[in-house]
Amino acid sequence: MNSALDLVVLVCLGFCSVVVLGRPHHSGSDLGSNFVSENMERDIDTLKGPLNLLDTKLVGEPVFRNLMVELDVKFEKHEQWLLLNATLDVYLNIFSNMLKENHPEEVKQGLSRLRGKVEDLKRSYYQDRVKMKIQDLKDIKTNDAVVQRKAVNEFKVVYQRASQLGTILHPRVKNPTQG
Repeated sequence: MNSALDLVVLVCLGFCSVVVLGRPHHSGSDLGSNFVSENMERDIDTLKGPLNLLDTKLVGEPVFRNLMVELDVKFEKHEQWLLLNATLDVYLNIFSNMLKENHPEEVKQGLSRLRGKVEDLKRSYYQDRVKMKIQDLKDIKTNDAVVQRKAVNEFKVVYQRASQLGTILHPRVKNPTQG
């Protein structure tokens, strides 16, 4: 096992494919463990009939499957983490919206347990520190003259740091600071 992030990626791949496809996902990055518990399998099985999850129309245009396939091929680990964090947020919204609908109690209980599993996964591995910092950045008053001048004073430090990280994460890309 390379890292905790690899473990989380596998968990989400398995979880997302079970929710979307009704079966575990196996890929080249499989760490050999199945994180979809028997209880989760049972919850998903109880949803198949009432939610008509086996309908052939559900296979045509996948919601998350393409992203799950692209993760290992097109994205670095930190990008995978961000994308999976966003995917888990989408699942939380999906489950919350479904829980507001008029479903039998058995379906609501299953959806609620699945939502709880996503919340547990996010709490364990996907703390929203980054999202909170991004919101702080969005809240900066960019039209305020004092903020603008402070930002210009700090620009060299920020640009240097961003350039250093960019060359580390993407060594094949031509350095924009040269030329």
